[in-house]
Amino acid sequence: MRRRKKAPLLIGILLAVVLVGGMAFIAVDKLFLKDDDPVEITYVDPKQEFIELLAGHAQQIQDQEGILTSITLAQAILESNWGDSGLATKGRNLFGIKGEYQQDSVTMQTQEYENNQWVTVDAAFRKYPTWFESLDDHAALFLKGTSWDKNKYREVIQAKDYKTAAQALQKSGYATDPEYATKLIDLIEQQDLQAYDKIYDPIVYTKAVNLIGVPIITKDTAIWSSPQRTKNAKKINNLAKYGNEKLEIVQEMKLGNRIWYQLKVDQKTLGWVNKDVIRIKTL
Repeated sequence: MRRRKKAPLLIGILLAVVLVGGMAFIAVDKLFLKDDDPVEITYVDPKQEFIELLAGHAQQIQDQEGILTSITLAQAILESNWGDSGLATKGRNLFGIKGEYQQDSVTMQTQEYENNQWVTVDAAFRKYPTWFESLDDHAALFLKGTSWDKNKYREVIQAKDYKTAAQALQKSGYATDPEYATKLIDLIEQQDLQAYDKIYDPIVYTKAVNLIGVPIITKDTAIWSSPQRTKNAKKINNLAKYGNEKLEIVQEMKLGNRIWYQLKVDQKTLGWVNKDVIRIKTL
């Protein structure tokens, strides 16, 4: 007697299971998911993104030259329309500085306030490789002044708060707009740009210690000349090069809400590191 082949029967059963399972999935899908269910979307504020892109470089300028970060950012926002103006996109020029930069320029229409009215004129503006050169050139203008008055923007640089700096800019004749200072101050307060003027963290305490630590290898194991966000702090070395070597910890500093250690090896001072990249060893 020949036995019947079971393969077709098994295949049929499997197909039925898949079909029923698929129908069940669709039913569950219809039961729990609706067409109008909200979908979570991560939103990036383009204005805040613009501020954050420029803030670090502007703070470096403040650290080195004294020009308040809030003023630099507010001027960049106001004069470039948050980086979207034709001059900002075509010439990477954020501040409307006229002339040439490294023999490069772009001609644009601009409005000038003359004889108590706004008029449109064509003018050549400096063209930069990136926005960062625009920031640097803007700072250089404040530092060097003009050919006829080298101290033209001295009061802007010396200002200790954004309101004084904005008024000094208006007084210096930087812009022809009679409401220029008011517009800068309003922008700074609306966007809380004055917070970026605090480029250093407050030192809570500094004390001598006598500890031994071993490096913890992370993404950022920089050794600093002084703790980050203190004046003239620079990366001078990398802790990763010391591997599992035992290092002396001779000073501890609390800076804002962070703790930093000063390291030595063989009586040589290495610099400062964040406590999170050092594991303390029992003496």
